[in-house]
Amino acid sequence: MSISLIRCLLAVLALSESFDVVASKDVAQLLGVKRPTIHRSLEMLQQKGLIHKEPYGDIHLTDAGREQAQRMERQRDDLSLLFARRYGLPAEESVRAAFALMSALSADSLARLQ
Repeated sequence: MSISLIRCLLAVLALSESFDVVASKDVAQLLGVKRPTIHRSLEMLQQKGLIHKEPYGDIHLTDAGREQAQRMERQRDDLSLLFARRYGLPAEESVRAAFALMSALSADSLARLQ
């Protein structure tokens, strides 16, 4: 999954944990991107069965989407800590490195790094 899709999925998770209603404008604002970019990402996440988006309405994680987002959130946090503690990377760079690896490596390789 691409970095932008991972970030979008995790943004939906974060917003859904804090608010009853999640809209594409909220996801776009959280990620600091324009709504058309988010719209395309949300469509792709819906095609993958990770979210359900009502036309011009709310966005909801599917059970599979919530499970995958929570797993990816843990991976991001674990990898970020690894890069910060072991390699002394600043926090922001550690997170970028985590996302890069999450989008490029297999689940088995990611598990070994954790």
